[in-house]
Amino acid sequence: MTLDTAGELDLAEVKDKNVKDYLKKNESLVKLTLMQADLEFEYPQKLEKMLIKADVVEMANKEEEKLQFAAFAMEAEEARKRVLTYEEYF
Repeated sequence: MTLDTAGELDLAEVKDKNVKDYLKKNESLVKLTLMQADLEFEYPQKLEKMLIKADVVEMANKEEEKLQFAAFAMEAEEARKRVLTYEEYF
């Protein structure tokens, strides 16, 4: 037994009439139980995805900082190697 796309009970798989009647009688409890099971399955996966995305963003930020520092270091090295002319010096 599952919920259909509209959130209603799909009792097609239930063969016993007494069980169907009992499930229909307690339909709201059955829906709530099935929805809770879906949430318990989906929430840890979503949380894990959010943690992974946060880790990826953090790694990307660190790499960007490294690249910016490398570019700054290259500019500093080029400036150090550059020979100033007399006019530039004064």
